[in-house]
Amino acid sequence: MKHTFTIKQIKTILAEELKRSEDKEKDEKEAKDLLRKLIGLNEDEADDYESNLAKARKFSKYIGISLVAAVAILFGGMGMLSTTQKKEIQPDIEKVQSVDDETLQKFGVDTGELYKIDLEPSEEFLLYPTEKLGLKNLSDMSNREKVEAAWGQIDDMIDSGELFYNKARVSTRIPGGMVALDYDAIPADMILPNSLATKNQYRAWLVTNILKADVKNLPKLKDFVYGNTGKWPSGSGEDSSRYHEGAQVLPPEWTVALDLYQDTVNAVVQDLATAYREGDAETKQQILDSSGVSSAEELEKVLNSTLKSAGL
Repeated sequence: MKHTFTIKQIKTILAEELKRSEDKEKDEKEAKDLLRKLIGLNEDEADDYESNLAKARKFSKYIGISLVAAVAILFGGMGMLSTTQKKEIQPDIEKVQSVDDETLQKFGVDTGELYKIDLEPSEEFLLYPTEKLGLKNLSDMSNREKVEAAWGQIDDMIDSGELFYNKARVSTRIPGGMVALDYDAIPADMILPNSLATKNQYRAWLVTNILKADVKNLPKLKDFVYGNTGKWPSGSGEDSSRYHEGAQVLPPEWTVALDLYQDTVNAVVQDLATAYREGDAETKQQILDSSGVSSAEELEKVLNSTLKSAGL
């Protein structure tokens, strides 16, 4: 007798197929986003991106794991995944760890690092990750309490001399001006108060959501940093802003955004200068025209002015 499906069975099958399709699309997008972050902002390295993506696809299909897990394992992207993503790919990590080393090494997997991956659910958004920072559990706190706890950690480190504020080069009507933390002095694993993320996680968020991995969006990042410093709250409790020796405090997220902006501006300027220096006559003229100048001397002034305006 010919088998037929009921309406209910057909709906169930369609729903399952739709979910599989949506999951695959989500995996594809997250894997590509992660790989773009790992490749960096200079997407003239398109060949590297495509070859790495192809390598991850092959590894994903052979082992039977998600594409985002394949990218994270092959190219060291675990630190850029969100807590939710890490939980989602846990079974994939376990599956890869069960594969023999010889097979993994054929795909270029760093087996030494593979077995160091912690399979326990990450609590990086809930804990200060190091003993030095107190390992303070934030999981039972409200968002407001987490913000206050994070600022309290910074205040303590300022008082102890572990962190310090520098004058921020921003326009403001505040008599004492504004101050901000030094980027390099911020511990890599310290929770930032406004985002409740580490500086690398917040930097990755900026690349994805403000720069969108394209230097054409550099003006948007500049506006994000300098457009209105009043949009950078540094207070907790009843106060909207903190003050240090009469100057208003900018949150560490501002410092991270500034550092990314300066790094990107510097990279763009250096790439342009190198392209002009090493280019042929046609390339040099194109660079002059696109920069709105007529000589190498004028181009140098424009590039120096660009660096200066970024605080470099």
